[in-house]
Amino acid sequence: MNTQSVNTSFYQKGDISLERIYGKYRNSFIRYAGKVLSDEFYAEDVVQDVFTGLFQQTIYFVSEAAALKYIYAAIYNRGIDLVRHRQIAQRYEEIYSNENNCVSHADGYNDLLKKEFFVIVEKRIKSLPPKCKQIFVMKFKKEFSNPEISRNLGLSLRTIENQLYIARGVLRKQTDMYLCS
Repeated sequence: MNTQSVNTSFYQKGDISLERIYGKYRNSFIRYAGKVLSDEFYAEDVVQDVFTGLFQQTIYFVSEAAALKYIYAAIYNRGIDLVRHRQIAQRYEEIYSNENNCVSHADGYNDLLKKEFFVIVEKRIKSLPPKCKQIFVMKFKKEFSNPEISRNLGLSLRTIENQLYIARGVLRKQTDMYLCS
């Protein structure tokens, strides 16, 4: 097999073939994302995010089947990230908006506890080791996905996950007394 025939069988970012895959399978991608999210509203956004990421990277695929496998996995992972983020946001929204919350005695007292809570959280975030803090801020304040953080910092995905686990554990110890289960 000569080198020229191998190179022409690959799909690369910006190549017409990747655009063709998008055009050919767009509706299937959106349906799949809708099933992952259990919500059709964000499905198209997830698919567009995945393809935007593909066009920004230099990725070579051996065949259309390999490209499809990668794309479906990327859609699944991006969809799961979005679902988890919405669940976390909803949980905190419920905690803070629930009037029957265990810390809501009087409005002034409740406001004071909220301020104290956020001061403690910010202090603990600032006291995290530098890389751990940077990863935590990128994940939860700037809303980067784990693969995006991994690419930006040049660290492995497993390292990112471990650092987030450590940071959440440290914060959980300090904030459990403020949050009710």
